[in-house]
Amino acid sequence: MTGVARGDEGRRGPRRPGGAAVGAAAAGRRAILAWWLASRAVVLAAVAAAQASGILRHGWHASFLAHPFTLLTWWDSRWYRIVASGGYLPIPGRFSDPAFFPLLPLAEHALAAAGAPPTAGAVVLANGGFLLGLLALYELGRHYLPEPDARRAAVYLAVFPMSFVFSMAYPEGIVLPLCAGAGLLALRDRWLAAAACVAAATLARPQGLLLALPLAAIARRAWPRLGAAARGRALAAVLAGPAALASFSAYLWYAASDPLAWTTAEQAWGRSFAPGGLYRALAALATATRHHHAWLYRDAAFCLLDLVLLGAARAAGVPGAWVLAGAATVLMPLASGSFTSDARFGLLALPVFWGLAAAGRRRLLHRLLVPASIALLAAGAFTIPLRFP
Repeated sequence: MTGVARGDEGRRGPRRPGGAAVGAAAAGRRAILAWWLASRAVVLAAVAAAQASGILRHGWHASFLAHPFTLLTWWDSRWYRIVASGGYLPIPGRFSDPAFFPLLPLAEHALAAAGAPPTAGAVVLANGGFLLGLLALYELGRHYLPEPDARRAAVYLAVFPMSFVFSMAYPEGIVLPLCAGAGLLALRDRWLAAAACVAAATLARPQGLLLALPLAAIARRAWPRLGAAARGRALAAVLAGPAALASFSAYLWYAASDPLAWTTAEQAWGRSFAPGGLYRALAALATATRHHHAWLYRDAAFCLLDLVLLGAARAAGVPGAWVLAGAATVLMPLASGSFTSDARFGLLALPVFWGLAAAGRRRLLHRLLVPASIALLAAGAFTIPLRFP
């Protein structure tokens, strides 16, 4: 096993890898690059086929020749563009943009200021971030699992049926490398860099707050050998998520006179955190067909799959703090009363893919899993016009 021995992270620095381990890691990175290229080719081909097939409603978007791959800029991408160009404008009781966190709009605004097309630039940024995220997931996985498992986890994420989201102008492609990078940097005692990753992840998706759980576990194990200054930096990394969310709330207070404008806006989008949220989510699932919301079954199925794989990750030796953070990533959205998009949120539950990699040790399962995932990935990208991810 490469990296720090399982369960020993934080107690001592990583061991110096031998030549065989270095060679295996280099081969692993090359394999991940190849799978990233292949999976993105599948997504682009499926999106092009969908746009050229006439599945789009007439007149909704221009032709493929005029605007290629426009499906990658659909659905919530529009709201991020609105924030990037005009800032936040809360509209009580109506759909409004404070529900969308600021990191991706800031990136799009910077692209526009530099003279680059902001939407196309966001798609490029998402795809490039996905590659970095796969590599960071691989490096982080090597601290907890054997190298072949870490490699499979990254490959499985590359071809995962919902991973077409990482090619869209959505924040997930940016958040993935930040989440994996935060854990990796903390294991290497680079606490301030880890804090920056956590803060940036939280300003892109509120799930960044949950990184406090694994980082706190890493800091606790490292605490006895850290000096006073290093302990302060470790504490800063653990608290970076809440601090980033507080800064966003402070900005909304200044700009919109409502520090909780983002939660108010979420209510207009049908998400309201309350004690009965899980019951409302299950009730909506029970009546989904009657109300023409059959797509909820897709999200519910991925939610169940994620929970099973989190159990497999824990059984494989992944630390409980990572598994707990993954479970919260999958389950917390249900407390808002809906399964909608839970399949997409689960993409940021990193231990899900470590659990899938552990299951993939069975050769037959691995041989079935990869082609099935690729087929479902193509189907997911092709059906983007029918339902938002």
